[in-house]
Amino acid sequence: MAYTVQRSAAAIDYLRALPGLTRQGRIILQVGIFDLLRNHCDELRSDPSRRLAPGSARFRFDFVFRDAGRFWRADCIADDSAVAYGVIRLEYLDCQPGA
Repeated sequence: MAYTVQRSAAAIDYLRALPGLTRQGRIILQVGIFDLLRNHCDELRSDPSRRLAPGSARFRFDFVFRDAGRFWRADCIADDSAVAYGVIRLEYLDCQPGA
């Protein structure tokens, strides 16, 4: 099932202020995260080890991508409390460069 993805105000602000990424990198990051949540959310949310706590509506996932010759890792937390309505919300994002 394809979901509608919403972003929290904190995630939007973080993406705007994230240093070190090129414009293309920001696009790759957003499109990649949205694709994971829209099209693969059922797989991500069905893994109990991804939940922040047993029974929590929030789950964690990573997205690894490349920008300007460098790998980056985005640690993400999404909320599936509105999944019955086809909505997944990106609540938290922390993106760090790798080696």
